[in-house]
Amino acid sequence: MKKNFFGKLFRNALVLSIVLLCIYFFMNSTFFNIEKVYFTGLNQISAAEMEDLSKIKTGSNIFKINSRLYSKDFVAHPMVKQVEIVKHFPRQIEVQITERVTWAVIPYQEKFLFIDEEGVCIDQAVKLSRLDYPLITLDDLPERIFLGQALNAEGIDMIKQVWDQMSASARQNISDFHYNNQQQEVIMYTNRGTEVKFGNLERSEEKAAFLTQLIKIEDDLQKEGQEVLQYVDLRFAGQPVLKMND
Repeated sequence: MKKNFFGKLFRNALVLSIVLLCIYFFMNSTFFNIEKVYFTGLNQISAAEMEDLSKIKTGSNIFKINSRLYSKDFVAHPMVKQVEIVKHFPRQIEVQITERVTWAVIPYQEKFLFIDEEGVCIDQAVKLSRLDYPLITLDDLPERIFLGQALNAEGIDMIKQVWDQMSASARQNISDFHYNNQQQEVIMYTNRGTEVKFGNLERSEEKAAFLTQLIKIEDDLQKEGQEVLQYVDLRFAGQPVLKMND
């Protein structure tokens, strides 16, 4: 009886080994060789640019493609924010690209840098025909800036959080933002030249809401024929401090 048991066990193990071996050879056969690699999510980047960066070759076995490893090749492009490689069995690879999108503009030397919300430089221009994005100035920019380089991520993130909390009318009333590296605070200027000392992110919702009121204050002063405000200080709790021009 024991002999029959071990004999049956051996036969089952043999059958299982043969099945696994067949699966292995099938998975490594030409049936799973990649015939097509295609890209989705491209708007500003051309497929040719992605193909130049791709190390995924047709004729390779689809099971041997390490999605995480091959994704890194595409992120080298300054306009690429995120990549996901999807295997469509048996023979196609889809590369899903999430592009970086311009969020703000930074004046730099004699040109303008276009950055995304993470502060990554994705483009540049000598002049602007129109300004459709927040204008930001930063302290201590490096002498040379390359596409794909991140610029003061902490400061950009702080300004982005303030921007997200502002009303549409307040956004239209602000001409530019500045991040003070030393104080780690945001300063902004209205279209009429009022300096707004916003400070850090403490009470940011409350301070952002006041910016909408500031528009009315400036409008009322203009109607009364008075000078514009010199500055508004929102850095401390309590009523904002308003300083008139002397």
